[in-house]
Amino acid sequence: MLPITRKNLREKKAEIGAEYPLAISMALKEELGGSRQTIKKLVRWTGASERTVQNWLSGVRGPSGPCFLALARHSPAVHQAYLSMTGRADGAESDVNASVVLLREAIALLTAAALRN
Repeated sequence: MLPITRKNLREKKAEIGAEYPLAISMALKEELGGSRQTIKKLVRWTGASERTVQNWLSGVRGPSGPCFLALARHSPAVHQAYLSMTGRADGAESDVNASVVLLREAIALLTAAALRN
């Protein structure tokens, strides 16, 4: 009898992507809720069927390819979920937030100086 030399890659793939549908579901529900209007909105954004969108919201399946890109384009929560799944969540966004805080402080200082004069 010959030995089996093929590798079983399916098990490893299932472990890696197991949190993906749940993370997308949580992000969508957090930002948009789970109402009928939410389903209609996601259908308009992605062009997917209502049943597909229901599967995304319930965490049964995650969006793939173009639908995922459309969701990430329209939903900051989905984009942030993607960044956190890839380990890049605290990159550019924290820099932007820090810049916004500094700009607000500068505006407050300039406004106070203008009012004194």
